[in-house]
Order: sequence, then C-alpha cells, then structure tokens
Amino acid sequence: MNWIVVTVIAAFVQNLRFTLQKNINKKVSTFASSYVRFAFACPFAIALFFIYFQDTATITQALSNDKFIIYFISASISQIIFTFIMLYLFQFSNFIIGTSLSKTEVIQIVALELILFGDTLSFLATTGVIISTIGIIIFSVKNLNLFFKNLFSKTTIIGIITGFFLGLSVVLYRGATLSLTEFDSKFEKALCTLFFGVTFQTILMTIYIYLFERGEFKKLYEHRYQCLTAGFCSFVGTLSWFYAFSLIQSSFVRALGQIELLFSYFSSTLFFKEKVNPIKMLISFPNKFFLNLTQFIIRSMNWKIKVMCILY
Repeated sequence: MNWIVVTVIAAFVQNLRFTLQKNINKKVSTFASSYVRFAFACPFAIALFFIYFQDTATITQALSNDKFIIYFISASISQIIFTFIMLYLFQFSNFIIGTSLSKTEVIQIVALELILFGDTLSFLATTGVIISTIGIIIFSVKNLNLFFKNLFSKTTIIGIITGFFLGLSVVLYRGATLSLTEFDSKFEKALCTLFFGVTFQTILMTIYIYLFERGEFKKLYEHRYQCLTAGFCSFVGTLSWFYAFSLIQSSFVRALGQIELLFSYFSSTLFFKEKVNPIKMLISFPNKFFLNLTQFIIRSMNWKIKVMCILY
C-alpha cells in the first residue's frame, strides 16, 4: 500500500482518538487519559498478533534479535518520557509556546535519521519539511507577540525537548521495524513492533498508576466502553504509523501527518459542535499564515540587526 494513503489513515484515526480522549479527559486524570492509548490498545494488538502469526515462535524469534529489543524498548521509553514532559508543559501559563515548538519534531527527525541511519533528504524534500514545520508552528500560535516575548523562556527549552523525545521515539520505532530482517513483509514488521511496544508501555504505565494513581483504575473501568473505542483507534493509528515508517523515511511520514490539523477542524464541528465556518477557515488560514510569517521574518531581521550591532 502507498505510504501516503497509510499516513493519511494514521492521521485521521489518530485525530479520532484525540477526539474521544477529549471526553475521557474530563472523567479521569490527565495521566490516566494518556494511559488509555496504550492499555486499551494492547488487547487488540495482542489479538491481531496471535491471529496473524498463530504461534508463539514469532515472539522467540523477535526477542532473539538484540537490535530489535534495544530499539523497541528505547522507543517505548522515549514515548513515555514525551508524555510526561508534555503533561509537565501544560502546568505553565505560557505552555502554548512550548507545545508550538514541540512541533519541531519533524526537523529533529531529519537530523536523528541522518545520525542513526545515515538517511539523507534532497534539498527540495528538506525545504518542504522546514516550510511545513514553520507553517504548523505559525498557525498554532494565536499571539505571535507573546510567542516572541517568551521565546527564550523555560517553556521554549521544554518544548524543544518534548519535540526531541517525540521525534526520537518515531525514529527508534522505525529502526525497530527495519531491524526485523527475518520477517518477510513490512506489515509483519509493523505488527510485531506494535505488539512488543504497546505491551511494554502498558506494563510500565500500569505499574506507575498502581503506585501513584490507583483510584483511576475504577474510573477507567466505569468508562471502559469509551476507553476501548479510543484504544481501538490508537491500535489502528499506531499500526498505520509503524507500517508507514517501514515504507519510507519517518520525516516524510510525520510531515504529511500534519494533515491531522485539517481533521481536527472537522471533528471540532461534528463532535463538539464548535462553530467553525469552513469558508472562513479556508480564507483565514492563508491570511493568518502569511501575516504571521511576515511578522516572523521582520522580527528575525530585527534580531539579526541587534546581533550585528553587538558584534561590531
């Protein structure tokens, strides 16, 4: 299957999961809500794994691959760290600065893939990745003056670190799928990576909630059907991401995955009845983008002039 189709499916299903979790967030703690994406996706991953492979020999085969073990454990931990840091980021009043800069993950993925796998992009592809990243950041920022005012704040560093761990988990998961050379198809590699990754993450996060938020288990059980639906979406979305990573460089996948922004507008209208005028949205998007881009360039030039004055 074409990587573009798979990526669009992954972005669509992920947005659907976010939509479902928006309701769950109101009923459980923030960390417990994040736990849903792993724990309630795990049964579906386990079921498909054993239905597809129909034996336990595959588990032994995969675990005999030291490189795969290092990749999937490192990726799983990186994704959990990303979740923790993102939750910490929301504690700041100017968290929007950090969340915007976390979207630099795509650019960081390019650098990480070059370091870990030696993958390079053409000049045109690199330019496309940079432009798409800047576009998403600019469109995400509602107040550009506030953004520049807080650009060198603590949230900036945290935001970039958040993007780093998200990008690192993406690259390491791709490494995990590619390391399974003993498997015939790319789908098998993606399914195996999903099975081990989500199972490991579920175990770690279950231990955490048991130790620190034990009361959340009861709340999750009370809303189990919503959680299972969100978990199924997480399962389909994650499997699609992993499959796409096995088809092409993850920087391309994550750059195209920003189409999720469009899906979020539709979900806001359909599920949460938020008033979003599609015509107004289409008109305001380029206007806001180019207005903010102009301000971004002007401020960058001012900074450059100030730096030159200091140097000379």
